[in-house]
Amino acid sequence: MKRINDPNFLLSRRFAAIALPMGLMGFAVKLAAIFTYDGYLAREFPALIHKGNYFGFFTYTTNILVDFWLVLIALAIFLGRDKNPVTLFLAKASVQGFLTAMIFVVGVLYCSTMFWFDTPYSWSLWWGNFVTLWHHVVAPGFMIFLFFHPAGQTKLGGKDLALWTVYPVAYLLVTLVRGGVVNWYPYPFFDPAWETYASLNLSPRLGVALAIVLLTIFIIAIEMLAIRIHNRIIRRVTGNQNGRSSNEAV
Repeated sequence: MKRINDPNFLLSRRFAAIALPMGLMGFAVKLAAIFTYDGYLAREFPALIHKGNYFGFFTYTTNILVDFWLVLIALAIFLGRDKNPVTLFLAKASVQGFLTAMIFVVGVLYCSTMFWFDTPYSWSLWWGNFVTLWHHVVAPGFMIFLFFHPAGQTKLGGKDLALWTVYPVAYLLVTLVRGGVVNWYPYPFFDPAWETYASLNLSPRLGVALAIVLLTIFIIAIEMLAIRIHNRIIRRVTGNQNGRSSNEAV
């Protein structure tokens, strides 16, 4: 890849020309989803709409972060603010790696589990299928593509791993606390009343705790993999020279 050797790709107009339409399309997909088939959702999943839980899913929160990231960097570049401290922060390898790892978690979990049990929407609600495809396949695929065009030549380490993990842990805590208050969980394995736990002879608390532990291990493993791949790319780009990094414990 030619651009893999360009440490300034994420601050280039080439990137902005791709990122801006992708980010805007991401927002458009969410808005159109709400206004296009919200009647279906309100009928089939009333709690989802009436209690404001639509964006309680990890899929949506993560996709929103990605959309904002793409749009903000692209606009800053087109407006000549690419040297702005905020823009430079957003273009950091750690920020790019964090978003890539999180959206990859979304894609992997969906394609390896829920995809096989999901029932496609009817032709009259075809937009729902496009929304699902965009959030779980297109967005992760695009971020993975960008991941192989690394921001700068900075290597990542254990400090980045720790910072990245704050987001999923915070999401888990908020989801569990809020779920207990409003009696609604975005995913069944967070719900102590999930019948699968009873079928496995697991107590509700043990079942939820086990699900959280396994999910946390999986997410950290994805983060470690992303850091390892990023550092390998940087070593290739720099000819095995050491890039700046907090540490190389990962």
